[in-house]
Amino acid sequence: MELLNRIIAIGIGLLIVALLVPVALTTLANASLSGVDSTVQMVLTVLLPILAVIGIALWFLPNRD
Repeated sequence: MELLNRIIAIGIGLLIVALLVPVALTTLANASLSGVDSTVQMVLTVLLPILAVIGIALWFLPNRD
């Protein structure tokens, strides 16, 4: 029964992703930073991707407990 619950949860999750991803991509493609302060633009376009790469790298490092 637990396997059935996981399959249903995965199916619902994939359905939600299929519904939200096209809307999110359209919104991101139409976004602009024209009225945003230059400091915020720098944080969004430079610092945030760097922090994301560092976070992903730390995720894959072995845990030293």
